[in-house]
Amino acid sequence: MYQQHSIIRLERTSWRRWCALVTALLIAAPVIAREQIVLQKSGTDPQARGEDATLNQASPNSNNVGNTLTVSGITGANDRAILEFDLSRIPNVGVKSATLTLNVVTAPSASVTYGAYPVSAFWQANAATWKTRVATTTWTTAGGDAAATATGTATVNASSTTAAFTVTGDVQNWYNGSANYGWLIKDQGAPDTSTTVFGSKQASNATSPELTVQFVQNVTGLTATPGNASVTLGWKIPALIGTPVGAETYKGVVILRRAGSPVDKSSFPTDKVNPTLCSTLGTGVVVFNDSTGQTSFTDNVANDTCGAPANGTTYFYKVFLRDSSNYYSYQPIANGSTYTDEISATPAATVAAQQNTQWIAATFATDLASPSLIPGLVAAMGSQTDLLFFINAVSGTRQFVPISLGGSIASRSPLIDAASSSTGLDIDYVTDQDGLIYAINTDTGVIDWVVNPITSGALSLQGGPAVQLESVAGGSNDVVFFGTRNTTTTTANQIFALNGNTGANLSWSPLTGPIMVTNSMTAQNLDIINSTPLVDYVHGVIWVTSRSACGTAQPSLWQINPTTGATMAIPNLGDIDASPTLTYSSDVLFVGTVGDSIVGTTCTAGNSSIYAINPTTGAPLGLPYVSTDGPIVSYPVVLNAAPPYFVIFSGTTAVHLLTFSVSPPAFTPVWSKTIANPSAPISYTGSSYVYVGSSDGTIHQLLLTTGADIKDEVTNIGATKGTVGDPSIDEVLSRIYVTTTDQRAYGFTIPF
Repeated sequence: MYQQHSIIRLERTSWRRWCALVTALLIAAPVIAREQIVLQKSGTDPQARGEDATLNQASPNSNNVGNTLTVSGITGANDRAILEFDLSRIPNVGVKSATLTLNVVTAPSASVTYGAYPVSAFWQANAATWKTRVATTTWTTAGGDAAATATGTATVNASSTTAAFTVTGDVQNWYNGSANYGWLIKDQGAPDTSTTVFGSKQASNATSPELTVQFVQNVTGLTATPGNASVTLGWKIPALIGTPVGAETYKGVVILRRAGSPVDKSSFPTDKVNPTLCSTLGTGVVVFNDSTGQTSFTDNVANDTCGAPANGTTYFYKVFLRDSSNYYSYQPIANGSTYTDEISATPAATVAAQQNTQWIAATFATDLASPSLIPGLVAAMGSQTDLLFFINAVSGTRQFVPISLGGSIASRSPLIDAASSSTGLDIDYVTDQDGLIYAINTDTGVIDWVVNPITSGALSLQGGPAVQLESVAGGSNDVVFFGTRNTTTTTANQIFALNGNTGANLSWSPLTGPIMVTNSMTAQNLDIINSTPLVDYVHGVIWVTSRSACGTAQPSLWQINPTTGATMAIPNLGDIDASPTLTYSSDVLFVGTVGDSIVGTTCTAGNSSIYAINPTTGAPLGLPYVSTDGPIVSYPVVLNAAPPYFVIFSGTTAVHLLTFSVSPPAFTPVWSKTIANPSAPISYTGSSYVYVGSSDGTIHQLLLTTGADIKDEVTNIGATKGTVGDPSIDEVLSRIYVTTTDQRAYGFTIPF
């Protein structure tokens, strides 16, 4: 860290000062990290996703957002500050320390101790009150839902100008998969008369809250190129994004390797320790340990004394950037290397057999819904941890720290690019299982609006929303459609339509079963909706599928006029869990049933069916195709611009291809390919292949014409395989993206 000169002439006083400085720096080095940033609203740091408010017990329905935050412990008139920081400036880092500083505007009359408690529920500043956290949704406990124990405390007295809370663990957890809802600041002691006023986000820079974070960045541009018994890794050492701490510099990397499965989250080098080459850290072996700033490593027999890669085996690498004090790019807590850059490759003797990921990204979720896309730009993935991830489609890095929502996201959320959206922004519309609906700016992560579309209580939402674009359908704004999954009723579920610009309900929304339908002029029951609606621009309608009380006595396919809410039901198809699909020319609608029926008093799965429907009349076209392969996994994939159409679907054990001729209307089976627990298939007109995930840890590339399994790409085939979810295809980049049960998302180039 320090250079010595061969000849130094110093006076005694200067020498003592120099020794004292060296001693101070050496003492400081073990407790500091490489870079530091102070997050505080300013002209260069808008804190766009940051929020704060005062929760006032004496006025429990009042929203208090202004230039100050008040905290008091007065009996019956408590004040609590609630605040959240936007971490977008440092999305790809390993956090080493974090300090929350509140600036005192009006000091208390006596000494008082406050605690910073991590908030446990989603809230918004413009709606938060003592009773309510967002929209019409209340706190479980009035005064704010938060942890029982404060992460950090601070004592303030009459002469205090600041209150500083050590909150390192909270911030690290927010990078490791916990939802970031900020902190609740409240009095620690018995009821008293002390009150402290702090500056808020809306205040001047001098008094607004600060979050000081020390961190080590991840490497950037990580690549893996397979060869014959070799894998070459390349990366870049990033430029500083903060202020250097002390005299530390980024000096190199430590690389862990594992065969078959990714290096798990709890495997990482220990801060301030230089690991031994070929040592085992958790599930990873140290195959490269550099402190000279190298930006590539070829893992082969010449360079790897730990055992060179074998052809045909997939190897996973996790790359930890280090600084000159041996601090590494991970969170120093359990499951700490979650956000560290990783990649995989399969060496082989021939180029055709070699494989590699374009990127791997942590998602903390076992959710297997298809990633949603703005092709060539961004991929979005939800999770059961209430987080929404926006991943750069090219590099696989996070656009920003994931967005914390109110509940888990169980479905694909539609991304609308700015050129198509009536908002003029790149927007993602999301439903979560907290019963909330969001419009989120994909460029910034800012929540444009969030609503609970019912006046009280909460909805149960499983399926994603569909968006009718104003740029295609006309009107004054985009419209967002979705249905409910209220399992306590088979008759009274709801279908909603919201203004895409504001989140407000359209005049006819919601439709609540029993629904008056125009084709029979009778009230029809509405069972649960697990799917995403389909927008049919040619016929000017919205198609919604539902269950039908485990039988065929009530409708399960609904056609809705998006302007008036007028509804036609096509009954007697049976339970449907998947979305319908239209042909390219919108002349045939395909839908697959679950195949449930009542056996005794139990709803039991049986043979499922694929129906072809005339979208003008709602009448079935010919007889359905009956599958003996259990429930249909997802919506049917329809290919070809003209008949005969290819219809591809997955059952319980196999992927199936049918053809459908329109005149006369008839299905013809072509092939079935056995795949272990297949995901939804995906393809596109013009492609020669069908892609499907599996519980065997791979993505299968099937030949469209015969179903032959041409080549597979590995996500995780180790001892604990990662089940692969529904794929998405990015035709701009010629890539396929999947999520897996090993809590990662993967990007591969297609064809394999």
